[in-house]
Amino acid sequence: MNKVSAKDAHDLDNPYKVALVAMLDDKKDIHITLLSSLMNKGEDKMMFGEFIVGGSKKYIYQNPDTGFFIMNTNKEFWTGKMHFTHSDTEGEDYIHFNEMPLYRFNTYFGVNTVHYADLIDISEKQPLNMGGIIKNALRVTFFKPFLAGDKSKKVLRPWSQKFLAELAGLMFIGYVGEDGFPKIVPIIQGQSVSSSRIVFTMKPYDKMLSDLKDGARVAIYGLSLAMEGVLVKGKFTKAKGDFGYMDIDTVFNPCPPKHGYVYPEVENTAITEF
Repeated sequence: MNKVSAKDAHDLDNPYKVALVAMLDDKKDIHITLLSSLMNKGEDKMMFGEFIVGGSKKYIYQNPDTGFFIMNTNKEFWTGKMHFTHSDTEGEDYIHFNEMPLYRFNTYFGVNTVHYADLIDISEKQPLNMGGIIKNALRVTFFKPFLAGDKSKKVLRPWSQKFLAELAGLMFIGYVGEDGFPKIVPIIQGQSVSSSRIVFTMKPYDKMLSDLKDGARVAIYGLSLAMEGVLVKGKFTKAKGDFGYMDIDTVFNPCPPKHGYVYPEVENTAITEF
């Protein structure tokens, strides 16, 4: 097991970062949530402050083995695994989160709960391979007309399809690795190529994706620098020439004020009794 170094701890304590956690939801489907408050507690623990209530805070205790991806403002990142153990609504960590300017002044509410996890493993810090990402994003742009799939199937709404096709956005894939822990890998070169499909290359992080099996259930999280996001889920398929794609069957809006599933559409039920 690798532990958090004092140097890395300084970066992780900064709330201005991208921190994603992959987990299994209540249906054992892969799920990804944005938890920018995720940081270390000492060298072998992790914690985050909850200020928005959502399903992910239940999932981490139903299925406590999770994976994370953290990237700082210098485009350097860590990946790792953790096991959630408990939560608390008071104490020094609770005070620490609520005294941070980001959560004290710039959120709807303060942090109401601190969640704790045992750190199982954390990678060494590494820079994003921007050269490889740009090269492979151009490959996706060139070949995507040949990999568009069934264009008649309407899954993504126009805004979401355009958002997930933008070259300036961030994109990450989550799935269950060979060791049974969910994991997250950057696929920033990925793009939506139709209303129901996202295409990406395995490179430049093909080694990290080496355990992604054809037919696996995956989740892809698209994120902008303005912290807008879309989460989509579906089946992964390997294609020729180092390409892969996901056919979307589920769309989740992770952003407040109303987060939740938007596809398949949930039928509204009339209230007839008061």
